[in-house]
Amino acid sequence: MKPDWTLRQVLAILRGVGLMVALFLALILFQLVPSLLRGGISGVRDHIERVAITGVPPEHWPAAIARMYGALIGVAIFLCILFLAQRYLGRKLAGHRSSNRPLQTTTH
Repeated sequence: MKPDWTLRQVLAILRGVGLMVALFLALILFQLVPSLLRGGISGVRDHIERVAITGVPPEHWPAAIARMYGALIGVAIFLCILFLAQRYLGRKLAGHRSSNRPLQTTTH
């Protein structure tokens, strides 16, 4: 078994998880498009706050809104970390492949 087999498996897992998180974030942002077109950035903020306080007692509204923003920021940061990890592993695998290949001679 090749030594970079494990790295390829980890890279495949990272790509799969990254794709799922990106799709999740894209669906959330897709829901915000109508609010953005109607009210601009303040419309998006109002929509996020309305979603955050739905079904929550009024005394817990500030905490719910703060947690919603925290969750959205956390998902975005997690997606960035996954992207950087994929790039790192991809470059590491490319380095392994180029160092494992024998030198090829060219004949003219």
